Amino acid sequence: MIRMRRLTVLLGLLVVLSAGQASASHTGLLFGASSRVVVTMTEWKFSPATLTLPAGESVALVLENTGTQSHVFMVYPAPKTPYKQAGDWWEYVLERTYFQGMGEILVHRRYDFVVSGTRLAEVAVEPGKTVTLTFTPVKKGRFEIGCHLPAAGGSHYAAGMKGLLIVR
Repeated sequence: MIRMRRLTVLLGLLVVLSAGQASASHTGLLFGASSRVVVTMTEWKFSPATLTLPAGESVALVLENTGTQSHVFMVYPAPKTPYKQAGDWWEYVLERTYFQGMGEILVHRRYDFVVSGTRLAEVAVEPGKTVTLTFTPVKKGRFEIGCHLPAAGGSHYAAGMKGLLIVR
C-alpha cells in the first residue's frame, strides 16, 4: 500500500516536471503559449482588424465578443472574388481553413475546455463570452479573417466584419 502511494506520487511528480513551462491563461487552465493576442468582436468589426503573428511560436488568441449578437471567427486564404451567399463561404472555408494540418489546436473558455483538434473551420463566440484558441501558426502568408453569419440585408462579413492575419 505504501509502495503504491509512493509510485503514484512519483508518477504525478514526473508528469508535472515533464510538462515544461506553462503560463496561466485567462481561462484558469494552464497552456504553454508564447504570446497572448486579444481580438474584440463587435457589430460589425474585429479589433484589431490586422493580426501579425510569428510562425512557429505558440499563441493564445483570445476572442472577446463584446457585441450583442453571436459571431464566428474564420481564417482562410482570401478568394479571388468574394462570395455572395453564406453557404458558398462556408464551403470555401471548410475546404481551405487556415486551421488545418498544423498540429493541435485548443479551444477553451473560462473554466471550460471546449475542443482540441487538428482542423478547425470556425470558432463561434456568443455575446458577452470569451473563447481562446491556443495554437502554433505554421503557414506563412496573408490570410483573411471573417464572420460569415447571415444578417438582415446580407451578412456580418458584408457589413464589415473582416480582417487580416499575417504570419511571418
